[in-house]
Amino acid sequence: MGKLIEKYKSENPNFSFELNELVQQIKSENNEENKDLFSTINSLREQLDQSIFERNTAVQQAISDKNNEINDLKSSISELRNQLEKLKFEKKVAVQKQVQSSAGEIKQLKKSCFALREELESLKFEKDKAVQKAILKSSMENRDLKSSLTQLREELESMKFSKKKEVQKAVLNSNDEINQLKKSSQLLRDELEKIIKTYEEKINKLK
Repeated sequence: MGKLIEKYKSENPNFSFELNELVQQIKSENNEENKDLFSTINSLREQLDQSIFERNTAVQQAISDKNNEINDLKSSISELRNQLEKLKFEKKVAVQKQVQSSAGEIKQLKKSCFALREELESLKFEKDKAVQKAILKSSMENRDLKSSLTQLREELESMKFSKKKEVQKAVLNSNDEINQLKKSSQLLRDELEKIIKTYEEKINKLK
């Protein structure tokens, strides 16, 4: 290729001139192209640097945001933990207070139960005493009535038919009074049993 160019140069002097101009033109074009390439490379490098900077900035911002978010989450977790501990403490205090209140209430109920039991025993005693008194009174009245009946019979025998109606009336009144006393005694027994049952139900409910 070089020998061919030298041959053209020797045969045609204008070829050498044209060739040199062509070479210079090519070199000039190459220089311009190189300049454009360097400019393009520099521009791309700047864009790349800018992109890297922006990316690093974005990464740093993202890391900062994440760190802030993490710190916020840590703060929230710490706050929630504090609230949880506070709630646990308040719950414990409330439970202890309720236990103490329940213990006091139970103690009071036991005291009331004991008082009711004593009152019931006293009431039983009083009712038994009243019943015994009523029975004794009834027995005494029965005895008196029997004595009166005997006396009336004697008087009836002595008065014979003239006093028969009056004696029968006296006997009837005596029987009515006896029946009334029996009914009163039975009512007292029923009332006593009812009161005992009521107090037993109250005591069972308190247990």
